[in-house]
Amino acid sequence: MNYFEIILVLIIVGMGVWVWCLLKDKKENEKEILAMEKEKNELDDFGAGLEEYNKKMQEKKEQAKEKIMGLLKNKDKISNQDAVKLLGISSATSVRYLDELEKEGRIKQVGKTGKKVFYQKQS
Repeated sequence: MNYFEIILVLIIVGMGVWVWCLLKDKKENEKEILAMEKEKNELDDFGAGLEEYNKKMQEKKEQAKEKIMGLLKNKDKISNQDAVKLLGISSATSVRYLDELEKEGRIKQVGKTGKKVFYQKQS
């Protein structure tokens, strides 16, 4: 074999190795793309689930606020503890609901702090 044939064989072998590396990289990239698509789909599902959860929680809060307003139809005034007992929620959650109703202009708070605070339907 002369030098020309040796160089030609080395070039062909080198090109074969190069093509093999390209195909290997392509397969790895395809696997990475599939993994990323799967992750994206999982995140989309999670986002949809979170949106549904938030919607249900908002509905639950609105129902609770309507129950408070229903209690005010029967009573002239209610306390935070009345709302806690009615709804079976914490005092902090009850205060948040009552504050929201007050901001919406549906009720008014009488008193600043403590056990003497009560709420009345806005006239």
